[in-house]
Amino acid sequence: MKKAIILEGWFNSPGDEWYPWLGKELENKGYKVSIPDLPTMNTKLPDMQKQIKFVEKNFKIDESTIIVGHSLGAVLALRLAEKYKYKKMFLIAGWDFDDLTAEHKLFWKTKINHAKIKKNVRKIYVFSSDGDPYTTAITAEGMSKRLDGNFVLIKGAGHFSEKCGDITKIPKILKCV
Repeated sequence: MKKAIILEGWFNSPGDEWYPWLGKELENKGYKVSIPDLPTMNTKLPDMQKQIKFVEKNFKIDESTIIVGHSLGAVLALRLAEKYKYKKMFLIAGWDFDDLTAEHKLFWKTKINHAKIKKNVRKIYVFSSDGDPYTTAITAEGMSKRLDGNFVLIKGAGHFSEKCGDITKIPKILKCV
């Protein structure tokens, strides 16, 4: 069975942004879709370990799974890819560096293990915008190179959120699924 997990961004909920649209589109392609309400994602100090434990308890990640992570959810997708083999990973407005604010410290106890991720995930797509106020396209493209991924630039998409560019759909993802 084809499965998809969409991981929300910081201070987002499963019904926000383009998540419901993508969920319906993936269901139309035969995927069983989950958009979990991740614990601590709507707090000032998101806790990666609690989120990983939640995902592990509630979902079986295997080589028929695709994971889509938005913003901090993209970092969670990277951390899951260090532990599990899965089919495809879509990192939307994500990053892989650890010099962020104190609010993100629970995601960076160790450096991202790019080599392990490349072994575990068959196809990686990194989506970025030229106008993202939080992470630059140059940063995303560098991450894509470190992961041997496919870099996709979407002009004017901001942080792929409604408040940063009125993005309610990302049709280019569907071409890669």
